Amino acid sequence: MVEVATGVFANLYLLAGLGLGVGLIAGFVGVSGGYLLTPILIVLGFPAPIAVGTALALMTPNNLIAVIRHRELGHLDLKMALIMAAGTIGGAEIGVRLLDALQADKGQLADVLVLGALIVTLTGVGISMINEVRHSSAMLRDGCDSDSAAAEGEITTSACSFLQGLCVFPHMRFTKSKLRISGWIVLLIGALIGVLSGFLGVGGGFVRCPALIYLIGQPSMMAVGTNLLGSFIGLTFSCFRHAMLGNVNLGIALVMLLTTSVGTQIGASGTEYVRGLAVRYVLAASVIAAIFGPALKLAWFLTGQEVTWLNDAAKIVTVAQIAVPVGSIIVLLVLAARHFRGADVPGWARPLMARREHAAAG
Repeated sequence: MVEVATGVFANLYLLAGLGLGVGLIAGFVGVSGGYLLTPILIVLGFPAPIAVGTALALMTPNNLIAVIRHRELGHLDLKMALIMAAGTIGGAEIGVRLLDALQADKGQLADVLVLGALIVTLTGVGISMINEVRHSSAMLRDGCDSDSAAAEGEITTSACSFLQGLCVFPHMRFTKSKLRISGWIVLLIGALIGVLSGFLGVGGGFVRCPALIYLIGQPSMMAVGTNLLGSFIGLTFSCFRHAMLGNVNLGIALVMLLTTSVGTQIGASGTEYVRGLAVRYVLAASVIAAIFGPALKLAWFLTGQEVTWLNDAAKIVTVAQIAVPVGSIIVLLVLAARHFRGADVPGWARPLMARREHAAAG
């Protein structure tokens, strides 16, 4: 046990284990993992500003590892990532200033607002993603073959059609993503995600990745790498600003980075063997699972910190919730290994497996 703040102690072995799980999820679904890391640190007792700053310090180098791997796999639209990142930097400054203003309050206002905003955002994104993956799964069950757009991750929503149809200058062509859309729309989405990054200590990937897929219209695998690069640039700026305010526990970040980087490499490599629908399934599961621990911690704060079992339950649930997406990834990768050896896999899993020639080329 080490003291991370006045009167707050943490188990380094537990943090290292959680870091491995978060890294596996982050590399596989193309997010920074902040929506998992920040609530984990708050639930374990870190003050909200320290939890936010430390999570950012951990995610920044970890994101760079994932970006490099996904670039090797060809899952990166550099042009779109840079435009979105420009908006993210401006939004992140707003988020950092908001949290710094709340930090002056001597009570638990910052913790309550960070947890509340995180829960609302996770709930909205999670419900939207579950509806979409259920729709794509239904399309496959109703007779669409496994090479369809739903399986590969090319999603066309009414929002995609509307936003791509807005001829607002500059209406840009993104060749890598095979689409045209106004640069201002990409910039604005990046700015809104930047506010979340600076205020909640997240890379915004759990919002950016769905936004790239469902609002902009990127294929799922391309959205994974593009999101990670956009997250990296925004995270670097947010981390620097929080470090200036003394909100970073560098020792904890370095300990967790050792295991998180390993998990990220494994997760990123695993995307070579599954389709976009599988990635969206895991992302949806991880977003929904991440709600329950913070919700219990928020209830503990709102009851005046007098109901002890709420705090204990929050810690248990927060650790256990990592098992949902991690278990899903392990099952998918085991089935993928069987599939590529020519062995039989369950019928529900076949549409989630990549084509053998595609993985071999990767």
